[in-house]
Amino acid sequence: MEIISQLSDIVVPVFICVAFGVLWAKIGTPFDTGLITSLVYNIGVPCLILTTFQKVTLSPATMAEIALATLACYVSFTLLAFLLIRALRLETASYLPALMFPLTGSMGLPVSYFAFGDQGLALAIVYFAFGTIGSFTIGAAIAEGKVTVRGLLRIPVLYAVAIALVMQLTELRLPAWIFNTVELLGGIVIPAQLVALGFSLLQLKVGGMARSASLGVFRLAMGVAVGFAIAELFDLDGAARAIVIIQSAMPVAVSSYLFAEKFNRLPEEVAGMVVVSTAISFVTLPFLLLLVL
Repeated sequence: MEIISQLSDIVVPVFICVAFGVLWAKIGTPFDTGLITSLVYNIGVPCLILTTFQKVTLSPATMAEIALATLACYVSFTLLAFLLIRALRLETASYLPALMFPLTGSMGLPVSYFAFGDQGLALAIVYFAFGTIGSFTIGAAIAEGKVTVRGLLRIPVLYAVAIALVMQLTELRLPAWIFNTVELLGGIVIPAQLVALGFSLLQLKVGGMARSASLGVFRLAMGVAVGFAIAELFDLDGAARAIVIIQSAMPVAVSSYLFAEKFNRLPEEVAGMVVVSTAISFVTLPFLLLLVL
């Protein structure tokens, strides 16, 4: 009974917040997804990074370890996904970003926080930061078909991560009035992302379900396998091990659909991958948590 209660404490709040977004879409209430996304990624997430790393101190060794493990996960995703796409003779620009970048923000951050508190959130943010920066630079470049450096300089998360690193390596701390302000703004991230995720799932135009479903399942299976393999390879334990596995096992990121839509890269099939992988992860998430808690 204790483990059931523990799992409920982690997954039920996530499901309820997503359900609010689904209900919002069902009743037809206007919801400006672009505005919410902009607020979350440009203001909320940088503030969440700063407040989390003021509350939690990670040793340089721990940060380096989780960063290298995260990088190894993304390199593995890229290689495995590329090999599958080539074997199936699919369009790389359409499918590779979707298979490379899991939903580490909307689902990964809240699950990590409810499971391991501020320490888990700090570790999950390291993984999330790699994904966000990679998705909006490498992922966007693959979908668009060209590389641009300017996009990297426009990502507020990059600057927040740099400040957080300085805070971790020195005694620098934010003054109380700044900390209280950024903590207030950072508080919008998790609930806003979950509600937006629920709303978005009902707005996606899904197509090519057979192939989308297969690729969505592959994304989840690959994530679990790579997460466990990298955790074992780096000899991770405790929260670090669990966070790498949880974040790796997340479904296809909604941002992949946005890039597919923007650059006309089979958006309906990518939407199908998002919907299928997210729906399956709602069922598999409790079992995954049982393995890592």
